[in-house]
Amino acid sequence: MNSRGHSLFPVIVLILLAGVSVWLDRITRQDETVKVDKSLHEPDFTADKLTLRRYDLSGKTQYILVADRMIHYGDDESTELIRPRLDYLNRPEPVRMESDFATVSKDGETVVLTDNVFLKRAAQPGKPEATLRTERMTVWPDDERMRSDAPVTLTQGKTVIAAERMESDNIVGNIRLQGLVRGTLYRYTPTPKP
Repeated sequence: MNSRGHSLFPVIVLILLAGVSVWLDRITRQDETVKVDKSLHEPDFTADKLTLRRYDLSGKTQYILVADRMIHYGDDESTELIRPRLDYLNRPEPVRMESDFATVSKDGETVVLTDNVFLKRAAQPGKPEATLRTERMTVWPDDERMRSDAPVTLTQGKTVIAAERMESDNIVGNIRLQGLVRGTLYRYTPTPKP
């Protein structure tokens, strides 16, 4: 029996080595990942009645972003907003910007408003209410800059100006109209108080 045990020993060792190899292969094999179809653009989460507040360094509200619905897509990290409204509050005159639809960049620094884009700056002493209408506007909310490559119509009191494109910096307070620009300018004279 001793000689027989010695002859079976290499076979037993080989069987044990084969078993250990199969066992090691199974425990070290990574789970096969489920392949995601990149052509599917499906939301990974949504939120209704969204409100986002941004504060400046002093703790005052810089702006408030409100949307009826937010939809986030995990495949490209994009975000869509339905009926967004952006209110700048840290200015002498409040400014509201709204549209039917918007997309937000992955880093959240760029917002592209589309469909019925409307901006309104409240009246202040010496300046009547001002509005802007366009179909597409790119906004950098933190920098308070805007750009539209679509036609824009600006009004301030009775003044109406139309342009093919526009750039604006709200902090500096300038607007640059580009392309064909047409308008009717009226001088604003405040009504004297009785």
